[in-house]
Amino acid sequence: MTSPPLALAAPFAHPLAAAAPAADTPVPLSHVVVLAMLWLVTAWRLPAAVRNPRQRMLWTAFAGVTVMVTLGLPGLTAWVDTSTGLPNVVVPIKHVIGLVACAAMVAFVAQTARPDLAPRLRRPQLAVLLAAQSGLVVCFTLIRQDGEVTDFYQAYPGSVPAALYALIVAGYLGSAMGVTSWLFGTYARRAGAGWLRSGLRVLAAGSAAGLGYSVLRVCQVLLELDARPMFLPASLLYGIEWLAIALVLLGSSMPAVGVALAALRAWRTVRRLQPLWASLTAAVPEVVLTAPLGRSPRVLLHRRVIEIRDAALVLAGHADDELRARADRAATADDAAPGSGEALAEALWLRVTCAQRLAGRVPAGGAVADPPELTAAAGSFAELDFETETRRLLRLAAAYHSPAAEAFTRAESPQPAAGR
Repeated sequence: MTSPPLALAAPFAHPLAAAAPAADTPVPLSHVVVLAMLWLVTAWRLPAAVRNPRQRMLWTAFAGVTVMVTLGLPGLTAWVDTSTGLPNVVVPIKHVIGLVACAAMVAFVAQTARPDLAPRLRRPQLAVLLAAQSGLVVCFTLIRQDGEVTDFYQAYPGSVPAALYALIVAGYLGSAMGVTSWLFGTYARRAGAGWLRSGLRVLAAGSAAGLGYSVLRVCQVLLELDARPMFLPASLLYGIEWLAIALVLLGSSMPAVGVALAALRAWRTVRRLQPLWASLTAAVPEVVLTAPLGRSPRVLLHRRVIEIRDAALVLAGHADDELRARADRAATADDAAPGSGEALAEALWLRVTCAQRLAGRVPAGGAVADPPELTAAAGSFAELDFETETRRLLRLAAAYHSPAAEAFTRAESPQPAAGR
């Protein structure tokens, strides 16, 4: 399975946080930070959702949870309830949006981790979503409400419609978190890239925390319906909720961090290979690719490696056996030079052949018909280990610009005749 440009998420912020605090209640700093991160991720994911239909479910999940958490801000909650004239109406609005976010999240994770399973889940998932949303609306209308309440659930102890409402939300959330935790975990075992694998594991942990949160909320609802107290304080429940959200946000960002670090490493490698590339392609300009292939650092690095290899193959035809033998002896004699050994020997004859080609000179016997490099490249290019080849070229680049290579080039260059 190919690794997707993954920043997976399992949105479930505030699924049961139905409290309606006063408009002047200060918002905790941790909630502000998480909300800001949600808006940033939602905005960041929008262009990808517009371009790629496969990314739209992910964006829908992020957008849904972002709107849901935003509606939970005290001032905005009070404004919505006052504007509509319906007390506590922001509660079902948040939860209906939250169920859509959960469904979108499950659909995206399924099509990413188990594309064979995703088509079979669509119709059952849509039916369950519509049934759950309808159940929320019906239960909300059956609850007798006299006005705005501080805590939607605590305000209706013993109310069967309120208890059913809470159980629908917690049940849907718990099932979504359970499925995604399993999908993330199974996908992590097959993921190749380290950052992707780590991100998936963190996402699995965040989803598992969301499942645990849902189970605890179900216990709370059932206990309160029986007029019995919850065995855990509310602060701990909310702590588990926000821990799950933080883990999901962290896990969804880790693959992107890995991609960014890989791009940075590729760019640094390109910079280190640039002097070698410039020197070789100045002598063999025909190997430079002219077709636009994108501006990604990884793509640019591939082009540099290919062009350096192609230029070296052309120049290998100008390196006769005598020149190679002298380069081998010089490389063996200079153990302290960077890129000692084969890299230094290759760098020595490459510098000389570059100078000869720029000067328009060819070996006395003509170009070498079948240089060793050409024979090896013909059979190995398809099986080329790109990382190994890149490391080899970095050693070659260091040796190419070493003092030993400069001295060897001067010694091999023809000396001008002494003036009379």
